Amino acid sequence: MRRAYHKLILPDGTCHKMVVCHTDDATGRLLDFHPLQGEEPFVEWVGGMLVAE
Repeated sequence: MRRAYHKLILPDGTCHKMVVCHTDDATGRLLDFHPLQGEEPFVEWVGGMLVAE
């Protein structure tokens, strides 16, 4: 699933703002992310913050 967030905090403490996160549907685990650069198809806007484990 691909969702957009205001902020992403990685396990090492790195903070990224305005990102699209691709997560595993079954586990919710973060697979990949990239900067949000505008409207993207099939991306759900969540807002808020995602803290990756």
